[in-house]
Amino acid sequence: MGSAADDLLGPLTGAYLSWLLQGSLALDASQVLFLSREGAFFCRAWETLGLQETLPAAHLECSRTSLAGVLAREDQAEAFALYLQGFGLRGKVVLADLGWGGTMQVLLTSFSQARGLGLSFTGLYMGLSFHARRQLGDRGLAARGFLFDALREGRPGPFAFTPEAPFIGLFESLFLEMRGSVTGYALAGGGRVRILRAPCEFRDRAGVLMPEGRMILQLQDRALAHLRRPEGPWHRGREAFAPLRRLGMEPTLEEARLYGRIPFLDEGVCRPLACPLPLPACLFHPLALAADFRRSRWKMGYLRLFLGGKGSWAWLYRLCRYLFDLCSLLRKGENNETIFRPGPPGPSADGQ
Repeated sequence: MGSAADDLLGPLTGAYLSWLLQGSLALDASQVLFLSREGAFFCRAWETLGLQETLPAAHLECSRTSLAGVLAREDQAEAFALYLQGFGLRGKVVLADLGWGGTMQVLLTSFSQARGLGLSFTGLYMGLSFHARRQLGDRGLAARGFLFDALREGRPGPFAFTPEAPFIGLFESLFLEMRGSVTGYALAGGGRVRILRAPCEFRDRAGVLMPEGRMILQLQDRALAHLRRPEGPWHRGREAFAPLRRLGMEPTLEEARLYGRIPFLDEGVCRPLACPLPLPACLFHPLALAADFRRSRWKMGYLRLFLGGKGSWAWLYRLCRYLFDLCSLLRKGENNETIFRPGPPGPSADGQ
């Protein structure tokens, strides 16, 4: 598995959960709810670290699709209300997730208010983009980000992007559980609720886990083994993020081939994270290449597979991003809100 043998997730998970615990205790929270498909792994890590004894945590099985459904359909709302009741929530509740925009916090807050549940949600995320600034900040909802926090950054100029943007699909995929995305809820009788799920993109039609799914589970198991070690303290955020960021921004050709095969489900369409079009097709259809690159959820893996080499292609990503944002500005006449101001496109030592 090449450098996949390294522990990509353990240091970052430990650092994030340590920060999450301290933040939750400072808020006097009654419970932590881990959201989405990443929540299953984080809940296991929380228990592995023995944090359950300090502050209860649970996995709220949900998605943006399922939570939007409970606000639009009464049958979904009734089932979800019963499901939520089973967590025994009260007072201040922390919502924990990778991020990035806080959509589920908005939906859960709207549901709580509509049902008169009297719950107060605060989001403590791995990272918050400027999409969260519009969704959370404009609504006055409380949230913080661990690695980066757009709610507390100065207003950026155009032509900038958050750290995870060039490899957002890879970032998310490595924390996923091997069950399909939640699509809704159904009453099952006897006071029980059935979680409805889409087919899992990591399994074949017979339900057998594909090699990419097994690889992700191995990475997660390695991270949990890391968390069982007695030594500490945990690394700081940037230091803990460094192995994953290096892979995301500067993959070797072997790594790009290995991780680029991971299937990524995006708005109902499943595509590999990085799978460039053949070069001959690109020569005759450059616009198809541009569209294919834009759809990829691991841009740096895509560039490595398409162009090869051993050097950094971060400057080329920045150039492509600059041109895309410039076209968006000319077309829409408005700024594209993001975080770090990179200045003119060009080589970058830090890879952002």
